[in-house]
Amino acid sequence: MIPDSLVTDPMKPARYLIHALFLFGRISVLTGIVVGAPEAPAEKIRRLEQVAMEKPYQADHHDGTFQNPILWGHWHDPTVVRVGEDYYLSHCEHDQRGPLIWHSRDLVNWRPVSRVESLANLPDIWATDLIFHEGLFYLYVPVRLETIDGHLTFTNVVVTAADPAGPWSEPVDLGIGGIDPGHVVDTDGSRYLYVNAGRVVQLAADGLSVTSEMTTVYEGWPIPEEWTMECHCLESPKLFWRDGWCYLVSAQGGTAGPSTSHMVVVARSRSALGPWENDPDSPLLRTTARSDPWWSQGHGTLIEDTAGAWWMMYHAIPRERRSLGRNTLLLPIAWTSEGWPRIPPGISPDNLLAKPAGENVGHGMPLSDNFDQSELGWQWDPMEATADFATAFTLVDGDLVVAAKGNDASDARRLTVLPTNESYELILHLTAPTGTAVGLGMFADRFVGIEYRESGVRHPRRGVNFIPDLYPTGEVFLRVVNRDHDVDFFHSPDGVNWSKFPWGASASTESTQRAGFYASGQGTVKLHAFTYRGLP
Repeated sequence: MIPDSLVTDPMKPARYLIHALFLFGRISVLTGIVVGAPEAPAEKIRRLEQVAMEKPYQADHHDGTFQNPILWGHWHDPTVVRVGEDYYLSHCEHDQRGPLIWHSRDLVNWRPVSRVESLANLPDIWATDLIFHEGLFYLYVPVRLETIDGHLTFTNVVVTAADPAGPWSEPVDLGIGGIDPGHVVDTDGSRYLYVNAGRVVQLAADGLSVTSEMTTVYEGWPIPEEWTMECHCLESPKLFWRDGWCYLVSAQGGTAGPSTSHMVVVARSRSALGPWENDPDSPLLRTTARSDPWWSQGHGTLIEDTAGAWWMMYHAIPRERRSLGRNTLLLPIAWTSEGWPRIPPGISPDNLLAKPAGENVGHGMPLSDNFDQSELGWQWDPMEATADFATAFTLVDGDLVVAAKGNDASDARRLTVLPTNESYELILHLTAPTGTAVGLGMFADRFVGIEYRESGVRHPRRGVNFIPDLYPTGEVFLRVVNRDHDVDFFHSPDGVNWSKFPWGASASTESTQRAGFYASGQGTVKLHAFTYRGLP
């Protein structure tokens, strides 16, 4: 089992019904098995109606074409697995409730199906890998640790399930470091786990322990010295077999550096352990100039669709908008006669592209919440390990009751969502008694928003501009309008008649934004409704 030292607090939040597996990893095509539960028609209608009201970005043009990104927002380190006609997708979002799982039948339209909450409250999870082997699903998960002297270290854990719908086992510590695990089975049935820097370790037959020392078998592709990179940073090994070749798809160049860093490189071998031959036309994909529409393109995963066509799913940052995070993109892949993958000539990630084959399951996850369900929506993330999650956030008679803590946005109780538009508005209807405060806005390198406290409102970065004695009952509507990082604030007694706060703000374009609220002070606050709307 995972040692107690890896868990911020051993208590876990109440587990919700899990409808599908955390499918994060090596590309596999699984047939002959039925997994997960279909979405009930009434639930699908309700979800799509809510999504339509919010006006999120939609990749599908509903005419047989789509335009990237397929998932707008900070859905990074994507990986996808095909199970018959179904695809499952997840990301590394450093989420404290466990990773969110998506389902699709056409690789473009995605619906949420679960959070993997057996992984809740661990330290940050980095890019992971899911495989299916001899009737069992395995999820390999790198967990970030921090040593006493402040240096980061990692361990890798694994959870298993007989069905992606769960239940999932508790994590087992493999006792090895590294990030971005990638599983592969060799032609003799031996199992291996790759991590960053071209390192590999052999796994036991059950996949739950290692049987060898870690060795380096791949050095990556030599990046030209004149290119502007963050680092060599060989990572994200994703492995699959095709026509007798084992392909190793990796990222290089660094994820958080200059706009032209990060890339996708490909190598192949007749063995899962090499020797590895680099594609002579490497890299497969990269950002070549700051003027390109997408920055830091990398972390690619290749998949074959139900019609036999190949695609690459990867992440990238919209030009000059790091606040929007690393979005999930999809590009077609063609194969040369020599057996190397290529993006077809003339294809760019900002093109209008022909959709893959398959059924549209209806795209999107509602971000708004009336708090009228039996469980807190999957869209919400507390941003930090929350051992008392089940008692800190409780649903009572159509309200979300939040146990406040801390003094301000930096140490308060927080819940956030990932925005799905460049411009959007947020509305929060709340009741906050004396001794508490509630803020609504954006969380990035700093909080930008409006706060209700002690019957008045203020902009926390301009605390002296407090307008007192507006809402003595403690009930108020707060509103934030973010138009491409220029932000206005409003408040209202009824959600209809709004007063504009005198001071606006600028939200940074350089730090990834989450949107949501916080509750600080002593006592509890009631949240009656949260509304998200995309703006043109």
